[in-house]
Amino acid sequence: MKTTIKEFKLVPFVLVIAVAGMVLVSGCARYARTVNTFYEPSATVRSGSGNLYIVIPESQKTQSSDIKWVLGNIKDDDNKNIDEVYSSRSPAEIIQAAFGQEFKKAGYTVIPATKRTGSEQRVLDLTASKIELEQISDVMDIKAKCRVLVGVDVFKNGQLIKRLQYEATSSKTDVKDRDLLAGSVLQDALQSIMLQAAPELQSILNR
Repeated sequence: MKTTIKEFKLVPFVLVIAVAGMVLVSGCARYARTVNTFYEPSATVRSGSGNLYIVIPESQKTQSSDIKWVLGNIKDDDNKNIDEVYSSRSPAEIIQAAFGQEFKKAGYTVIPATKRTGSEQRVLDLTASKIELEQISDVMDIKAKCRVLVGVDVFKNGQLIKRLQYEATSSKTDVKDRDLLAGSVLQDALQSIMLQAAPELQSILNR
């Protein structure tokens, strides 16, 4: 009887140790499966005015809240894919919104669109919008890197004025804020794009 009582008392203790171990391991392997795509403007362009249309393809417009866009992969420390990184917005929508924030801050009335009619005075047509995110989840830390590629056709009064392309990368390693790291490298890469693109595009638009 005494032996039975001792074994019974050991069960909760073993369970506590097991649960604590699982929490520790899961904490070490934590990573973001979805990415915060809120953008903070970084460029310093000013003195904009009038309407500015920013166009993405219709196929890149999210039609339902049930749709999830894959932005990249999550790998373990053996470089094997273990998961994917998702967003509720497409790469084109994310980049369109970032351009919109920058030029709205500059003073333009930004109008997001999915097609050109030819009658708009000023248009930025995003012909390429790529976001590649990768996270490597290790026992001790997590590494994240992001590459953003943007193609822009600039139109004025229905005429193609300039065709441009921008690219930027960002990478970071962190121990604590693992679930925020993917969003952080995406933000950095987007801001690098905008620091290149916004001044050049405004100069073209104001000619």
